[in-house]
Amino acid sequence: MKDGPSVSIITPTYNHERYIAECIDSVLAQSYPYWEQIIIDDGSSDGTQDVISLYKDKRIKYIRQENKGIWRLGETYNKALQLAKGEYIAILEGDDFWPPDKLELQIDAFKCTDAILSWGKAKIVDHQGYFLTVLPKDIKRFMGMSKERVLGELLFRNSMHSCTIICRRSALMSLGGFKQPRGIPCVDGPTWLELSLAGQFLPIDEVLGCYRRHDSQISSKMKTSMVKAGLYSLEFFRNLPAEVKKSLEEEVYDINAKLQRKAKENYYYLGRAYLREGKWLDARENFLKAIKDKNVPSIKAKAMIGIICSYRKTDLEKLAAFSDKLKHKSEN
Repeated sequence: MKDGPSVSIITPTYNHERYIAECIDSVLAQSYPYWEQIIIDDGSSDGTQDVISLYKDKRIKYIRQENKGIWRLGETYNKALQLAKGEYIAILEGDDFWPPDKLELQIDAFKCTDAILSWGKAKIVDHQGYFLTVLPKDIKRFMGMSKERVLGELLFRNSMHSCTIICRRSALMSLGGFKQPRGIPCVDGPTWLELSLAGQFLPIDEVLGCYRRHDSQISSKMKTSMVKAGLYSLEFFRNLPAEVKKSLEEEVYDINAKLQRKAKENYYYLGRAYLREGKWLDARENFLKAIKDKNVPSIKAKAMIGIICSYRKTDLEKLAAFSDKLKHKSEN
């Protein structure tokens, strides 16, 4: 007899032949047994389907679709959400995997709270599975944060790795599902921003997911698009209701100045990304935005160097790496 709430695991996958077995095996190894895994294959052209076909567990549901690509990623996630029957929704992309007690830890934690989302630390590994680091390193500071403070954090940086997240299905459905604004190649950041307005988040000081870094993932291939995703949070803030903005301003010190600084930083990083792609005019336009109006001196100096690089048709990655190294030395 079933004696616990069920979890629907959404697993989007595309050309993950090399990783999908470890992903599925980590779900099968869970100490918590009441789950279903909904794997949406976005038209893989490698052996991903062949690997998945070797698994006969009835809790694993495989759906193959014609390739929609990253710009329709929200459709893929929401297709899985519509099929989901669980009380909770977990995210596990086809190149990531879980520790065996992940579901048990989080379902137990939900019993003691009315939070709509729980998350934890992620172990970061490389393409071969070798350990790199654990993030975030400061998760304890998120404990006991108000909804407003959580939203404030998400506006500046998303510290939550999707492979660690479980949320209540009812909360996601109340938003109309996962969010992917036009021109943004991801669903996580925009969706968590929306959810932060709907209820409390519960951080857990445990490793709850393993995130793999490799050259073929979206964040590695689409540098300019990922930087543009960072700019979305500024647009999100501008469109908030007046009362929410007011409560944010009361909770988060100097939030408008901080958001302005973030905008300048994003334009600077977007300029850098365009330099790497050899789009010299686009790079120059974004560096100019970074130094427009009220200037942040450190960003202005770097953006000026970027403008020079755009005329010389070279990137500034070596110089930036040297600058980062000097900054790290001075901080230590």
